[in-house]
Formats: sequence, C-alpha cells, structure tokens
Amino acid sequence: MPRRLPKLMKHMRERAGFKAAAGAGLAFFGLAGVAWACADSSCYPEWRLGAADYDCAGQAMINPGNDTRINLLLLMQSISAPAVAPSATARKTADEAQFGQTFMSWQGLRATLWPQAAAPDTNADYSEPACLPPNDFAAALSAESGIPVAERDAILAIRAKVGCETVTWDGAEAGAISSAKGSEYLAYLKAADAFYAGEWATARSGFAALTSAKSSWVAETARYMPIRIGLRAAVADATGEYGDFEPGKVNSAAIAEARNGIAAYLKAWPNGRYADSANGLTRRVLWLEGNGIELARIYERMVTTTSGHDVAAANLAEEIDIRLFGANAYDSPKALPALSRTGDTPLLLAVADLMQMRGGDDASAKLSASDLAAQAAQFARHPELYSFLQASRAWHAGEDAKAIMAMIPDDARQASYKPLAFSRQTLRGMALARARDPNEAGFWRDLLKGASPLYQRPLAELGLATRWERDGRLDRIFAADTPIKDATTREVLLQTVAPPAILRSVASDATRPAHERDIARFTLLYKGLSRGAYRDFTRDIAMVPAGADTESGLYNLIRQSDAPVGLFAKGRWTDGFACPSITETAATLARTPADRTALLCLGDFWRLNGFDNFSLFSSQGYGDTPKNDTLGSGPDAFPGEPLYRDAIYRAIIADRQAPADVRAYALFRAVRCYAPSGYNGCSGPFRSTAEMEKAQASPEQRKAWFNELKTAYPNSRWAKALRFYW
Repeated sequence: MPRRLPKLMKHMRERAGFKAAAGAGLAFFGLAGVAWACADSSCYPEWRLGAADYDCAGQAMINPGNDTRINLLLLMQSISAPAVAPSATARKTADEAQFGQTFMSWQGLRATLWPQAAAPDTNADYSEPACLPPNDFAAALSAESGIPVAERDAILAIRAKVGCETVTWDGAEAGAISSAKGSEYLAYLKAADAFYAGEWATARSGFAALTSAKSSWVAETARYMPIRIGLRAAVADATGEYGDFEPGKVNSAAIAEARNGIAAYLKAWPNGRYADSANGLTRRVLWLEGNGIELARIYERMVTTTSGHDVAAANLAEEIDIRLFGANAYDSPKALPALSRTGDTPLLLAVADLMQMRGGDDASAKLSASDLAAQAAQFARHPELYSFLQASRAWHAGEDAKAIMAMIPDDARQASYKPLAFSRQTLRGMALARARDPNEAGFWRDLLKGASPLYQRPLAELGLATRWERDGRLDRIFAADTPIKDATTREVLLQTVAPPAILRSVASDATRPAHERDIARFTLLYKGLSRGAYRDFTRDIAMVPAGADTESGLYNLIRQSDAPVGLFAKGRWTDGFACPSITETAATLARTPADRTALLCLGDFWRLNGFDNFSLFSSQGYGDTPKNDTLGSGPDAFPGEPLYRDAIYRAIIADRQAPADVRAYALFRAVRCYAPSGYNGCSGPFRSTAEMEKAQASPEQRKAWFNELKTAYPNSRWAKALRFYW
C-alpha cells in the first residue's frame, strides 16, 4: 500500500491548529476549539529529518513538522535543569510500530516519559455533576463537629442525588436535618442542585447566603462557587448538542461574574483549598474573553518555571495547545501570530513561528525573514533559540546551506544535549547534507556519541544512514559493528534499496532481530520472484523457516509484528488452472522465462495470496516525487523491474501461437482484472493518478477480450464461467 495518504486526504489527518498558517490570530483573540490529535492508523513517518509540514510522527528535533505539544515540551526541557536521560525504550501504540525508535506521537512520548500519568481534561468546564459524594465533600462533612451521625447519613444520601435525580427537599431525609451546621450543608446542596440544573439566579442567591456560614468548608466553597456559575453560564448557550462551540454566543456578563468571583475568593481565601483552582480558572476566563495577550504572558511565565522533566510540563503543553494553538488557529492565514505583539513571550512565539514555517498553498502566510527580524528584541535573552529559528526559516525556504551553517557553529562533540542544542546540531547536519559536504558522515558520527539513546540517537542515525545510502555505502549500515542501531531504519533500506547480497546476509544472520531477518527474507523472495530472478528464488526459498508465518496479511510489513514469509513456501498456487508449487513454477521460468503456462501460474500465485496491489515500503507517497534526503529514495540495487499480472495476460493474448487453454485463461483473467470496480486490479500499486489511468484498458478493449473469449474458445470452461465484462 502507498506509504502516505493521497494529498487530497492529507488535511484529514492533520491536527487542527497545526496548519502552516499563522495561527494564532483567530484562536488567540477568539476561541479555539478542541484540537484533535492524529489517530489515523495510516500514519507513516517520512523517513527524513525536519519535516516541512505537519507530520503525524514527531522527532526529537524541534521542527515545524512536530506536533506543537512536542515542540513546547522540548523547549521546556531545553531551559530546565539537566535531567538524567531516560533509559526507557520508546513506547508506541499498536498503530505506531512503523515509528521504530526514531519517531514519536504525542501520546507515545507522554507514555514513555510518564507511563502512569494520564493527561488532564483541560477542556472540562468543571461543572459536571457527580452522583457520588466527592472526597472533599465527604471528608469535610466527616470533620465537622456538631452534626449528628444520622444527619450526616441523610446529607450524604441527598448529595448522591444532587445533579443526577430529583431531590425532595421537604422529604424525610431533608426533614431529619436540624442542627445548625447540618442546615448549612443542606442549604449548600440546594444551591448546588440549582447550579447543576442551570438555575443560575437561585444558585447565586443560595451560595451568597452561605458566605458567612459557621462551617468553614461551606463558607469557603460558597465563596468559590460563583466562579463556577459564571464559567458554566458563560458557555451554556455557546455549546451545541454535539459539543460544537460557537464563540459568538459566549455570555460576556457571565465571564465578568467568573472574573469577579476569582478576585473575591482569592481576597477572602488567599491560601484556601481552591486557590490553585481559582488561579487556573483565571486562564480559562482570559481564554473565554479572547484576551490572548494576557493569557500568553501567564503561559510564558508557567513555561519558564515548570520543569520540562515533570509531568506538569506535559499537562501545561496540552492546555497551551488547546487555548493558544487550537482548532481554529489556521483560520487567519495572512496575519503574523498575535504572539509577536505581546513583546515578552519568546518561547511561545518560537512555537508559533515554527507553525508558520510549515508548507502551505498560501505563501503570504509563511514567516518571512523580515517577520523574524522584527522579533529580534523578544529573543534577546534566547540568542541560540533565535539563531535556530533563523536557520530553520532559511532551511525551509531553500536558502544557501553555507549561510545556515554560519548561523549554527559545529558543536557535535558534547557528552549530552538538551533538546534545543540537539536540534541546532541536527539542523547543521541537514545543511551539510544540502551542501554535499564531504565531512557530513563524520559530523553525524560525532553527534551520535552525545545523543540520548531515547529518540535523539536514532534520529542522528537516520542522518548518517541517509548519507551512507547516498554514497552507496549500504555495507556500512549492515556491517556487524554498524552504528545504525534502530532496526526499523535498516528495515526501510532492506525493502527499498538493498541488493540481493545484503538481503541474503541479513536473512541468514542469527544475531539480528527476528523481525529484521523476516523482512530481509520476504523482500528477497518477493523481489526475486517478481523481477525474474527465478533461479535465485529456488535457492533462497530454503531460508524460509519451517514455522514461518502465513496469516499476517500484506498490509505494512514494518508495522506488522510478523511478516508472512511462509506464503512463499505454503501459499496457494492453484484454484482451477492446473499449477504446481510456486517453487516448481520458478524452476520452470528459470529454464524458460517465456513459458506461458508457468507465467500464468506465477500470476495465480500473486492473486491467490493477496499480492495484487501490494508493495513493499516506498519512500514515494501517493503523487509525491521522492526527495533525495529521504531514506530509501536512492536507486534500488535489486536488479529488474516488477512483472505484474496484467502484463502477463497481455503478452499471452498477443501471442496467437499460445495454446488454446492458456490463451483462453489469459483472456478470462484479463477481463476479471476489472471486476467489480471497472479499474485494473492486476497492475500493481499506483503512485499517482496518472500512473493509475495509464494502466487501464479501455472498456472497448475489455469488451473485445470478452468477445474473443466467447467466440474463439466457446467451449472452454473460462468462456462458460465469464458472464460479464467491466
């Protein structure tokens, strides 16, 4: 299958809010909806450094293609005190096996660094009813003196109903409560019930009457609740039935109520139990107000004071991503991010700048050199970040490699690297590659020594492997002492450019991972059989282990836990047209490559085992031209061109001397290639629409094949079996 989705579908897998454009404009001063992360199981990384557009697979290098949350976290780690490099292996979901150790999703990065820490729901409005008493309510009630046990039980029973079912306030449970403090808790629950019912006036008056309660918990909570009332009332008319959000319907008076409630609470209870929550909800108020500048300043302070090695940094990145770089962030593509106007938010501005460097159709939306120059004052305290942004912009604009190298001096011999320092050096390596610098490979080898084993080193290995591929030195990549340790990186090369000798060497090397050996075996056998190396196939088939897998299917060999190598030894090879085993067929073709019967049997092997439209990994996405800085984009060292079924059938149909049963079967199968879609399903995978159209036989041609089968071979089983043409 093609490695990447068609360009037409690309926007469907991009996270909203990560488009090339500028971003922050509308989301910044309006309201950003919930950004949706890439959950598409067809997410395959581009095996190259520094993606120019959003890529569902992130890198340890800060770059425009990363998920914005990844860039935020890497920047936070860059300004934090050094931490011991995690020794963990990168965690991946079942859909991310193709990432290897080189790429990451945001979810995978969180799970790797903080395995037990779940992300908070930063979009919650703190208003959902809880039908069981929250711990703080039950604990507060338990700590109160002067409330009899029976009253406590009645209060808890009522609390379990509040917001979830109808409460009878004059019923037996409420009537059993008569103590002074018990009555305060009962009044609190009445106000809370009105709150959950959206009866704002009743809730307001109910809580206001309790701010001087004798119960400290009731008094403090009653002072806090106007904040929640204001926030919930503010969005009550702005949230649709299915969670869709309409910023224009936000209630500004309710926002003011929440803002005033925060001030009143913090004045009365500066160190109260809800002080942290109140301060946090200040950010929500600013967001609802559209006060992006003040919100950004708060976030900038938090970014600079939160350790990037703590899970709090990941939670903060989640919140900032939604509030500042959310789903509507690409609706104003021609404006520079509003962050450029704050004057004092350089770290957030850097993230917005990277977003603007992304590729896109609107060139005017991209960050220009003059845009970046105008921001210089904001980065006065972050010169290395600023020069990195300058170099990144120049790189993605296709500017001179030597100028980029001048912005980032060689510093590839350190014992360790914070993310920004590693990103700078990786970008320098990319510039060396663009300049075809003879010292590039040595640079990558130096960088490997200090790169963290988690994400950084595999990315540097990718740079080195790409250079060695370009130099025709695949032998170094597959040598016993190779520095290319990520097996997935090697598996990409095995499927794309490796010659038969390397494939055989890897397949027979018991010291290598089992999956890598299976990829080598499968590639060797598939290419040998499809490219005419029939004699080699009959020898190489002996490499298939006795219990080799036959059930895994042919979807994406890197992502699958098993490669179905067993198909070549135990697959199906006949279902009506008499054929021997595929090994015997290959032996016949080795002796007589034009043997018509053997060729038809080869076609049946592909058909019966699901190889139609199958392809090994390709560095070319649908409609793309392979880039020479992409791993596996070089010339394939495995000789020959693939032979697909439709070519077999056409050649036999054109041979009037072919035996009748052979030619009849070829006509039958040629027509069946178009069933039922009307498109050729026998010509291998298509890489572009033009390629697909070129492979089609016209309806007139298909009709001619059908008629010839019916008239020239009317008594053949194939003529009798074929009722239509498509």
